[in-house]
Amino acid sequence: MSADTSPAIELRGASKIFKTPSGGLHTAVRELDLTVGRGEFVAVVGPTGCGKSTTLTLVSGLEEPTEGEVLVTGEPVAGVGNKVGFVFQQDATFPWRTVLSNVMAGPRFRGVPKAEAKERAREWLSRVGLTAFEDRYPHQLSGGQRKRVALAATFVNDPEILLMDEPFSALDVQT
Repeated sequence: MSADTSPAIELRGASKIFKTPSGGLHTAVRELDLTVGRGEFVAVVGPTGCGKSTTLTLVSGLEEPTEGEVLVTGEPVAGVGNKVGFVFQQDATFPWRTVLSNVMAGPRFRGVPKAEAKERAREWLSRVGLTAFEDRYPHQLSGGQRKRVALAATFVNDPEILLMDEPFSALDVQT
């Protein structure tokens, strides 16, 4: 299939086995087949420990499958790429960076000039209601505010595919 008509996400017999601290093996995902078409919104629901987060880390390229294949837009996943954005369960911010610097980090790592990265970051901070907090550090924010920083830091990169692992768990109903 060409990249233009291929599914957004495809897992073919994907398994992930981790070594435990005691030296044993733990199967987090076993022979998973999953296809997500372009433009689809999919929610995966299941009990704690059933492999939801592991599946997302496979699609994001943060982990490799022990067996099987993982493809994004028809291409095998080989590490973290530019097409996928990932909002983690726990906010993934740099504690030594300000809110603005955290949101600017992705574009800067991708080679976007500083002034443009700052403009894009400020736009996303405005969208998530954190304009007044751009000079704060993550430890000076509430859990919900840190989650919004993480959301802005993901969206600022304009990913084709957005993976979200309990992204709204720290947010109140109004937000």
